[in-house]
Amino acid sequence: MTDTAWDRLLDLLDHFAANPELPLSPDVERTFAALCTQAIEDGSVDRELHVDDTARWLTGLVVAHRAVRDTHPDVPADADLGVLRVVVTRWLHPARPR
Repeated sequence: MTDTAWDRLLDLLDHFAANPELPLSPDVERTFAALCTQAIEDGSVDRELHVDDTARWLTGLVVAHRAVRDTHPDVPADADLGVLRVVVTRWLHPARPR
């Protein structure tokens, strides 16, 4: 089974969302950008998205996820991670033809 850029992007998102003690350095944002570029090339991320802006927002969504987890520790972590993944997937994937 081939590990796609999309898979690696979600793995990175999961890793930093699930480990709030890990710092979100500029390297993380650059890695998101590189993965977005690769995923745009293979068609799994919308070509209309600006790579650097998307990487910045992905990093920001991890920060927001951490804040939500701190504010609502009663919600299962898996449930919050699932919602984060749905939000990211719906945002990044190209629009489906109607």
